[in-house]
Amino acid sequence: MIKHIVCWKLMSRTEPLTENPDALAIRTALHNLRGRIPGLLHIEVGFDCSGKETAGDIVLYSEFESWEALAGYQHHPLHIEVGKTVRPRTCERRMIDYEV
Repeated sequence: MIKHIVCWKLMSRTEPLTENPDALAIRTALHNLRGRIPGLLHIEVGFDCSGKETAGDIVLYSEFESWEALAGYQHHPLHIEVGKTVRPRTCERRMIDYEV
């Protein structure tokens, strides 16, 4: 199994994140990928609760059945469409992919 984790900082951060329109739009767009991309086994989105400056604002945790499934996800039209929601609302992105 491949785990794909992405963390973003929002351009417009307000508290609480659970009421931030940009955070909510990103979460909705990502959750809408559930069951729609081959090989995507699990997806969840969380908002930071620590409030620390060094923390990200939004995290994506996802699991894929294989490296090939992750590659397919990266180029899938629905994933590309989600990028149109995420990119204009975020100013920083970190990610990691690893196999378990």
